[in-house]
Amino acid sequence: MENYWRIFLVKKLNIGFLSFLFLFPYKFSSQTEQKIQRFFIGTNQQVDVYFISGKKKGPTLLIFAGIHGDESAGYLTCERYVDLKVKKGNLIIVPRLNLPAILSNRRNGITGDMNRLFHFPEKIENNSDMKVVNLAKYLITKSDCVLNLHQGKGFYSPVWINRERNPLKWGQSNIIDAPVFDLPNGEKLELEKFAEKIVSKINSKIKDEKYCFHINNTNTGSKNSIHKEQRKSLTYYAVTKQHKMAFGLEATKDCSLPLAISFLTIAVNSVIEEIGIVVDKLPSEDPNFIEKEIKEKEKFEGIIVKINDTEKFIYPHRNIFLKENDKFEVLNVKTSDQKGWYIHGDIPIFYNGYGRTIQFKENDTLTIQKDNKKISSINVIVCPFLLEKLEVSIGDKVYYFQNQETIYLKPNEKIKFLKVYPADKTVKVNLKGFIGNKEYNDGQDLGYEIKKESLIPKYALDKEKTLYKIELTYKKNIIGELFLKINNS
Repeated sequence: MENYWRIFLVKKLNIGFLSFLFLFPYKFSSQTEQKIQRFFIGTNQQVDVYFISGKKKGPTLLIFAGIHGDESAGYLTCERYVDLKVKKGNLIIVPRLNLPAILSNRRNGITGDMNRLFHFPEKIENNSDMKVVNLAKYLITKSDCVLNLHQGKGFYSPVWINRERNPLKWGQSNIIDAPVFDLPNGEKLELEKFAEKIVSKINSKIKDEKYCFHINNTNTGSKNSIHKEQRKSLTYYAVTKQHKMAFGLEATKDCSLPLAISFLTIAVNSVIEEIGIVVDKLPSEDPNFIEKEIKEKEKFEGIIVKINDTEKFIYPHRNIFLKENDKFEVLNVKTSDQKGWYIHGDIPIFYNGYGRTIQFKENDTLTIQKDNKKISSINVIVCPFLLEKLEVSIGDKVYYFQNQETIYLKPNEKIKFLKVYPADKTVKVNLKGFIGNKEYNDGQDLGYEIKKESLIPKYALDKEKTLYKIELTYKKNIIGELFLKINNS
């Protein structure tokens, strides 16, 4: 395998006006090191790049995914490698190269197919996707071997079998641009020989033959190629311009997502082992394990925001209350794994909410996504004034609760809403699931004695029927909310 890396050429990429992006270039050290660099922060095209270096010197593998946004197995596989402990060699990992395409679950980015832009010179300035392409080109110069993870319909076959399995399909294939690429110094990139070794390793782990991988040689540079469009692709650029070993790894879309991730994981693990990178433990290839992993990563507990200078935690399905001039910023999402989480709104329109300070002029809805999947939504309510506190009595004692606090009530206790601050008789305090005026339900529950038996269970917010919302309105505008929790313990 060392012969493949003996031909590695050190070549500078003239990135000109993009040099400001790399003020802090990453340098591999003799100690285990893991870094993340974020490019284009606060824009819809943010790219997170993970650098992992081993204690011992070895080849550098660069893994891209998400260049096509509707190929979720690619970026979900790629992110599984960002926390590896590397003993020998180096990894550069880019799980989500084309963020707008991923969030909208479509193939193309802002200006079209990003994988058809690599033939353009770096100095093009009239295409907003080119800054991402130029970043990818720069990273390629730092690598020895490049993988681009994809997911396509059908199954590649070198001969026509049927409509789903033929030379025009891409699924379950290791894509090369040529069997051999001749370098200017007389040496060669033996792409097909390496691909044969990888495909053999992959197929030895696949039990069902219909999912076996094949080498898809697109013969990109040949005048007889049926895939001349690939001359504009990332891998063709890596091979022909930067003289890197570069491959496309493509799982089929015609299987479950966990299974597609399993196939790509088997493929990437095979490449890591073949080129001599040594890690403590490779990601699991078991689709059942992967399915559980996906579900765990999609658990959502809430968001951490900053309103003016105060940090606040917002639970799922609760509202964010702002006055018109309040400054609002999303700081973080509380989940078991924060990779791939994004927040976007409609007014003003944005897709990546991190790093933005916003002043909302009207009500909006924040959508919380794990990649292309909507997980939750939170309403932003812009109020003429905000609830300061609610005065209540529980038994013989008086208590004060602030906006969005939870009031805990024992099953045998009674509660009464006494007064709203700032004081205004037109503010309604409406406990959802309770009717104060039985003759005419006006939604005003101030002054009524409330006990557990008074509550209508179908309005409860939880499965246990113990959590109810208290909504405060002023002239039909919501100005606050609290929650009543029947504490059965």
